[in-house]
Amino acid sequence: MKKLLQVILITLATATAAYPQRGQNLARIHAAKMAYITDRLHLSQKQATEFVPLYNEYEREVRDTRQSYLGRYKNTNPDAADDATSRQFIDDNLDYQQQVIVIKRKYNDRFLKILSPQQLSDLYVSEREFRQMLMQRLKEQRGGRFNK
Repeated sequence: MKKLLQVILITLATATAAYPQRGQNLARIHAAKMAYITDRLHLSQKQATEFVPLYNEYEREVRDTRQSYLGRYKNTNPDAADDATSRQFIDDNLDYQQQVIVIKRKYNDRFLKILSPQQLSDLYVSEREFRQMLMQRLKEQRGGRFNK
């Protein structure tokens, strides 16, 4: 399993060499996330080679949906929004959440061709765990800057 993680990390690290600085940071985070998920789900090498590209496709769809939603409100100050704008924001947010659910349902069937139902359940838990770890690390880094 460790050899598999090393192969995945090396592959992802190599693929990130062409990204600019911000892209490099995002690529490193993505590589760490993929290593964490692969390890947490105890994927076999065969599963990992099938899962990673599919998961990347899934993430891309969710990210594109989120960016489309956030793009509509890029220059809007929520504190200064009128009632109509606030109501539209609420409705759009619900639409965004519904679109993410549709994407998850679409990919669940595809994931289940590679993963066991337990692994798929663990996937969503491990995504949440990774996000919490990342937020904690960012909080610690920012806290360290202010304490110096």
